[in-house]
Amino acid sequence: MAAQRSSGYSAAVALAAALLLAGGGRTAAQEAVGDVEALLRQKGCHACHAAKETLLGPSYEAIAVMHAPRRDVMTDVLAEKIIAGGAGNWGVAPMPVNARVSIGEARVMAAWILDQAGP
Repeated sequence: MAAQRSSGYSAAVALAAALLLAGGGRTAAQEAVGDVEALLRQKGCHACHAAKETLLGPSYEAIAVMHAPRRDVMTDVLAEKIIAGGAGNWGVAPMPVNARVSIGEARVMAAWILDQAGP
């Protein structure tokens, strides 16, 4: 399914590879993951979501598992939900609007989240 990653996620990986070649010392995969996790924190996602446990919102892993069968269309759907918010999919707590996230950032975050389903 690696071929189905969004172009935004691919751009993050390419950036990470460039940093590695420039002597950053970390692998491209470590840079890409670190960059996305930092972006999630910067945009406030960690206030409601965690990697494997339910906080106010579902875990990234639970989101990935739920949407694994439709991963090919879910990157864009989740990106829109990250920006516009929503309710009713995971209980009573609504996901707030996050206007501080661009569509490119949201696609990178959504692709990363969908990768959290595990092997």
